[in-house]
Amino acid sequence: MNNPPSSSSSSCDPGPSNSVAVRKRLTSPYSGDFGEYFSQQYSVLKLVLSYLNYYDLNTLRSVNTSLKMAADILLKKRIWIQSGSLNYLQGTDHRPEPIHTKHFIDLKIEPQVLFTFEGVAGSPSSRSRPKICMRLRDRNDDRFFPKNEIVPNSVKTFIPIASKGIIYPEKNDKNELIIVQTMLHKKLVLLYLPTKDNFEVSVFTQVFTTESFEMGNIRRFFLNDHRPVQGVLFLKIGPPHVEGIITYIVSLISTNQSEPFAVSGGHVSSLDYDNPPKKNFSGVLKAIVFRGTGIRCMSDFIGATTNDGVLAGLKHASLYVDKTFGKLNVHKTFIIMFQCIDRNALPIEDYTLLAKIFPGIPIFGLQTWGEIGFRSYNPHGLTFIPKKRKLNIIHSVKTTYMLVTMD
Repeated sequence: MNNPPSSSSSSCDPGPSNSVAVRKRLTSPYSGDFGEYFSQQYSVLKLVLSYLNYYDLNTLRSVNTSLKMAADILLKKRIWIQSGSLNYLQGTDHRPEPIHTKHFIDLKIEPQVLFTFEGVAGSPSSRSRPKICMRLRDRNDDRFFPKNEIVPNSVKTFIPIASKGIIYPEKNDKNELIIVQTMLHKKLVLLYLPTKDNFEVSVFTQVFTTESFEMGNIRRFFLNDHRPVQGVLFLKIGPPHVEGIITYIVSLISTNQSEPFAVSGGHVSSLDYDNPPKKNFSGVLKAIVFRGTGIRCMSDFIGATTNDGVLAGLKHASLYVDKTFGKLNVHKTFIIMFQCIDRNALPIEDYTLLAKIFPGIPIFGLQTWGEIGFRSYNPHGLTFIPKKRKLNIIHSVKTTYMLVTMD
């Protein structure tokens, strides 16, 4: 009888009854709760579960406590803001490898929002449109990036933005900020916000054809949803009368809301919009609205023209953020800045100083011809009192920015 060897000298001859027990123990199927057993093997379990998408992991959370703990560990790591960049060539639809080798996005996070920042050629014409962004939205064929690789089905809000100059964080050994002017080899920068239930990013777009404008649809958009508005990014192209609509929207929010809110934006080169009119076209306004309790925003503007002056203002904003938001999670925070193109002539780099005061937080910048925004806090008492002061919204030769962080 071929019994398994034993290290114990007393069991060299187990006897007939013992050998039957050993055989039975080796050949009988596992009769315990395998699911419960497997759920305790965290090192193996996390490896297996890491291949599941967000929705499957959420389903597993209801199976048992152990699976919930393992899934929560993975989901906590995935609820991060993620960004990446892609190179592309002007004047061709064929993008051979290694065109997107630097696109290291874990799309298993099932992102809810996608911002794309694209450098475009030409003058600040309202007819110029972000071509690469448009192809991402409209096409899904072999001539361009597969749509589900860049714009997964979970994305509900797709916000293409284009400008003659973009600033973005490059994931390299130095983790440096790069500024790119329009050139032959262009850059497309992507920013993904994960899916969460306690915040929403929505977009209001208006194409202008005359000087008159009906305010009713604006009131309905901003007042029918009772969740607090945390921040609004305004993007515009077109004549100055669009600025009156921006002021009206900010006044509307300020009058009907006691929560702090932030505003930033600028006049950019081009905006994506559907069915542009062929006649009497004057401009476009796009308002990106952050709502809900799971996201918070702070906005400010930079008007100083020396490094010391810029740093002094940014340090004050940092004090407010520390007091109000607490320690920022760099994986759940980003900054969007709008820099007047005329500030390039100054011996300062606003985006470099922003990165110094808010280290580790990704910054996405656009060069503009007119900046929109205000200081969303009282610089003296570090409190928010929008109804008691006049809000200076439209600027020139300044940089406005908005810091966005998720709970």
